[in-house]
Amino acid sequence: MKIEKAYRYIKRLIIEGILEPDKAVNVNEIAETLKMSRTPVHKALSKLEQEGFLTIIPQVGVFVKRPNPEEVIERLLVCANLDALMTEQAAILLTQKDITDMESILERMDIPDLTADEYSSLNIDFHRTIYEASKLTYTFNLAKQLWDYLNFVGNPEDLFTKERRQQSQIEHWMIFYYLKEKDSKLAKNLMEKHMRRVAQLVGEKYQDINLNLRVLN
Repeated sequence: MKIEKAYRYIKRLIIEGILEPDKAVNVNEIAETLKMSRTPVHKALSKLEQEGFLTIIPQVGVFVKRPNPEEVIERLLVCANLDALMTEQAAILLTQKDITDMESILERMDIPDLTADEYSSLNIDFHRTIYEASKLTYTFNLAKQLWDYLNFVGNPEDLFTKERRQQSQIEHWMIFYYLKEKDSKLAKNLMEKHMRRVAQLVGEKYQDINLNLRVLN
């Protein structure tokens, strides 16, 4: 579908930083690149506005939204709760293959010379294995929107410094062991704690950015 194609294309440009905060989106250029009319592009832009990626000002233009700390923290706290819910359910449904795959991913994540992007990619694989095992399709699809938002507001270089990566791995291995033991309560609590820590890190980043902007102005 053309709308979905335009949606994925524009979202990728935003998440990868090609379209930067406060930058205007050239609708005609996108339509020309994708070889489609402006109508599906506008519908894709409306969807991205609803998800918090864009600001549409009638008669003025479409702009990449600069996230505010309160919105960032609220969205990531919702994500933390969704992740915890899926982890609790997955603890009951994980197969032996899922457990083996997760352990293999964690062992690769332990490699010290991984780049931040490589670590981030493996991190996504680890979490996705858990969430797909939960079989909570609606929750999973909703969470995926929030993960995209996390990629938008977060930066692997900031989230996965050497010290933070060590803490991240300790938490991942603990979550893994409780899942392996099918202890749904502890796995859920640890996942929520893990994701709330990420929310706090990202929220602090945007509080600092907004403070600096106010000083400059």
